[in-house]
Amino acid sequence: MTEHQSILVGVDGSAESLHAMEWAAAYARETGCTLHLVSSFMLPGFTGSYSFAHDIPMVDDPYARRYVEDLLVRAHKRVVEVGVPATTEVTTGEATSVLAERSAGRRFVVIGARGAGGFVERLLGTVSANLPVRAQCPTVVVPLHAKDADGDGDATDTRRTRRIVVGVDGSRPSEAAVETAVAQAQAWGAEVAVVRAVTMVGWSHSPWLDTGFRESVMSSARDETDRLRARLATTYPDVVTTTDVVEGHAVDVLVAASQEADLLVVGSRGRGGIRGLVLGSTSQAVLRRSRCPVLVPRR
Repeated sequence: MTEHQSILVGVDGSAESLHAMEWAAAYARETGCTLHLVSSFMLPGFTGSYSFAHDIPMVDDPYARRYVEDLLVRAHKRVVEVGVPATTEVTTGEATSVLAERSAGRRFVVIGARGAGGFVERLLGTVSANLPVRAQCPTVVVPLHAKDADGDGDATDTRRTRRIVVGVDGSRPSEAAVETAVAQAQAWGAEVAVVRAVTMVGWSHSPWLDTGFRESVMSSARDETDRLRARLATTYPDVVTTTDVVEGHAVDVLVAASQEADLLVVGSRGRGGIRGLVLGSTSQAVLRRSRCPVLVPRR
C-alpha cells in the first residue's frame, strides 16, 4: 500500500488524541486506508551551573519511552480489533516537527483538539494551530466535546460523515477547498453544503446601505454560489450539493454551520473573513470552536 493511502495520526494517550484516532480509523475502514500512529516525546532541558548559554535538551529517557510505547500498544490494539491495519512509531522531538516531517505523501495527518477551549497539550504538545501550516498533506483537527468523552464504543464508533460543509469566499484556495470537500463526499458517500459568509460588520451606518448596496452584495454572492453549484452538478453529478449565503463574520458563520456538519473544510488562505485562516486569529477561532472535525487542505 502506498503512503498516500496511509493516514498519519498523532497519539499522546489523551482522550482528545484517542477520539481523533477513532475518526481516522472510521475513515480508514470506509476507504481502505491504513493508519500510522506516531507518539513523540521531548523531556525538559536543564541549565548548566556554569557558563552554558542555553538549556541542554534531554532528548531521550527509558522510562518516558516505555510509557509512550505502552500507550501506543493500547492504541494499536484498539484499531486493529476493528479491522483497521496500523503501524506504530515512537520518536523524540517537538510534535509539530515530527508530524510535519512524516506527513509527506499521506492521505491526512489527524490530530485531536479540545472542543471547549484551549488546544490539547500532552506529550505531543500543542500542534493544532501550527501543523496545518507545515504539514505536507491535508490536516484534520478533531475536537472532543463532552458528549464524545464517555470512552465507550469501539475505535470506529464515531458518527459517520454524511454532511460536509465547505467555506468559500471566491478565492483560489477556497476553490481548492471545494474540490477537497467533493473528494471527501465521494469517499464517504456524503453531501456537500457550500457556505459563503458576507461580512457587513462596520458598514451598519454607511449611507450607501440605504440605496440597496447591501442587497446588491448579497445577490452577487448568491449568484456566485449558484454558478458554483451548477458547475459541481455538471462535473460531479453523483454528489448532492447545496449552497447558502449568510450575512456574518466568517468564523461565526462556519462555526454555526459546523453544528449540523460531520466535517468542515476550510481553505488555508483566502480573502475577507477567511484570510489567514491557518496563520491568524480566524484559524484559532475556527479550530477552537468548531463542533465537528476541521479539514485544512495542504497550502
